[in-house]
Amino acid sequence: MARLLVTGGSGMVAQHVAEAALAGGHEVVLADVSWPEDRLWAGATERLSFDIRDAEACRQHAAGAAAIIHCAAVVGPLRARLDPQLTLAVNVNGTANLLEAAHAQGARLLNVSTATLYGNRPDLQPLAETDPADPLTIYDGSKLMSESWCAAHRRTFGSDSASFRTGFVYGRGNQIGEYFLPRVLAGETVEEKAGGDHPCDFTYVVDLAEALLAAALAPKLANSVYNVTGGVLRTRGEFAGAVRALLPEAKIVQAPGIDPGRHLRGACRLARAKADFAWQPRFSVEAGLADWLGRLRSL
Repeated sequence: MARLLVTGGSGMVAQHVAEAALAGGHEVVLADVSWPEDRLWAGATERLSFDIRDAEACRQHAAGAAAIIHCAAVVGPLRARLDPQLTLAVNVNGTANLLEAAHAQGARLLNVSTATLYGNRPDLQPLAETDPADPLTIYDGSKLMSESWCAAHRRTFGSDSASFRTGFVYGRGNQIGEYFLPRVLAGETVEEKAGGDHPCDFTYVVDLAEALLAAALAPKLANSVYNVTGGVLRTRGEFAGAVRALLPEAKIVQAPGIDPGRHLRGACRLARAKADFAWQPRFSVEAGLADWLGRLRSL
């Protein structure tokens, strides 16, 4: 049994990590700056309130953890654009504080990053972790900076750290992006003016949580960066079709074409994750949506 500190504890990814870790018999300490009750469903061994921008608080609360699964962030290009300085302070300096706290006691840091930092790749070729990054937004840039700091710290001091690049993450608790299901269940009509043909590497959040837990418990992480996505390109039109197959009454109006507001890139290669901590996604888009729907209906 391992003691895991999970930051961003009220968020979508952290809540699913907690659920998976508790089911595996591990201790889960969730940490956040606030606890909005409408976003909590997973249990925890303990809940903490502190700000990762506070280095001393990070050192204090990391004590006893075997690994820190770092999900806290200013998430998404739009939110990051509104406050670049906050984004830098949280996504870069906050990560550096947690890395120092983890390294001081020999714990592993798992830094949740993003595949958006690959930039736009209209050739749609599969992307490996060794492909060059080309961040387009403040958000992408902050995540690449945090990755670079973790990798440099690992090379310089031998810290046990790695970063994990996610795709278009959907599932219960989602607050970034449009994935139709909650609004359809609420009886709303969802309209998109473009993007029915836009390819995405969709990532079901349960798969992502299982990847992070597997990496936290692995004897060793041989690499400093890992892709953890669905690993397959599906169009937004196909995603909407999968929602309609589950809910025939769904009112989704989608225009064809590519959405200029979304990153355009190929699917991520997942060979590193499979080799180093025996992970690969369990859910197709159809299976992920069905599982998500089942979770919503069980409330």
